[in-house]
Amino acid sequence: MKRHSLFTLGTMIFLMGINIGNLSAQRLFDNRMNTESYYSTGYYYMKDSSVIKGLIKYTFLTPDRFRFKDSLTAPAVTITADDCIGFFEDGDKARFETLSNVKLPGLMAPKLNKCFAELRIAGDLSLYMVYFTKPKKAFAMDRQINGPNVEPGRLYVLTKKGTDTVLEVPQKGKQFRKELSTYLADKPGIVAFINSNDYTEDEIEMIVQAYNKSK
Repeated sequence: MKRHSLFTLGTMIFLMGINIGNLSAQRLFDNRMNTESYYSTGYYYMKDSSVIKGLIKYTFLTPDRFRFKDSLTAPAVTITADDCIGFFEDGDKARFETLSNVKLPGLMAPKLNKCFAELRIAGDLSLYMVYFTKPKKAFAMDRQINGPNVEPGRLYVLTKKGTDTVLEVPQKGKQFRKELSTYLADKPGIVAFINSNDYTEDEIEMIVQAYNKSK
């Protein structure tokens, strides 16, 4: 009986520890999502080219919105990708523009009607980065112990002048070369270059620059 009682007590303490740890980690995650700190000076701009200056907080966790204040003491409001066409954040020196119909990676991941994407390279072929959250690849118990069930994710996206179609850049080499060859078929020299080596998304910036410099 004593051994059974000690085992039961020890098990309860262990499980309580897991739950307390999980709550604390979840609270930290929620605070990061909801806190009104970490604002940076910046501005967002409208379709008519007008600019609204103030303070911006973009968490890199939710791709279709950011928080905005007119001043430090002003109440914060949420600005979505439906409200403007982009924003600039001084803190990260990053320019974000709106993209449409971006499919996030993963079998169950949604297609975003509109989202903000960081502009990495501008040109006839433009390169963007979309930031989002995705489920953690871990065992259920590990997720309980270590906290939130999601982690940051990122996706390269291409746009090309003359078409409204975007390309979500695949990570793996074979699919990467196949889809880029189709999307960039207007420049056979670039297609040949892409297929001349085992390129992956790690070389996407080099390929975009080569496309924009080629004739």
